[in-house]
Amino acid sequence: MFKQFLWILGILSCFIFGWWLYVIIPARVLDMPPTADESPPADFGLIKTGQRVYGANGCAGCHTQVVRPANMGSDIARGWGNRRTLPLDYYHEPNPFLGIVRMGSDLSNIGTRRKDPHWFYLLLYDPAKVFPGTIMPPYRYLFRKVRAEGKRNPIALPQELTRGVPPDIQILPSPEAMALVAYLISLDRSYPVETQPKKP
Repeated sequence: MFKQFLWILGILSCFIFGWWLYVIIPARVLDMPPTADESPPADFGLIKTGQRVYGANGCAGCHTQVVRPANMGSDIARGWGNRRTLPLDYYHEPNPFLGIVRMGSDLSNIGTRRKDPHWFYLLLYDPAKVFPGTIMPPYRYLFRKVRAEGKRNPIALPQELTRGVPPDIQILPSPEAMALVAYLISLDRSYPVETQPKKP
């Protein structure tokens, strides 16, 4: 009877120790609130909608959002970020799109590299025009055809890109495309963070 009790106690102790080591301690470390003067801004409105469009279209299947440290790759040398990605960077994201495959470039700080929405619209509509030879598929279903009523809409795609479309028709980004581009432009994890706690 005493041996059975010791077995049960040993199994329970191993379970509690493992739970503490692999669940409780990481949760305390990773869920620490921001302590830096500048912390990741919370996403809201159009950006939050764009994050959902990003997830729904499987962008994380080809793009990561993780800048590796200098000793683990050339991300920083490529200009994909000015520092490595930290857990704090995802503080406001319940489901961060870390990604595991890099068929495309890392998008952690794409908002610091590209700020023109028209560039993103061109990329989404016809990636090969922006990056010849790319394997990125076009996302033309995120655009809509609208009859031009007099003056062209400033956000309409250029006519030379939409050959075969009648001149009185404009190709405009849909609300989903605009939300997605707003989300991409918001991706900026270059703010300073404190990696060491402040000393009293």
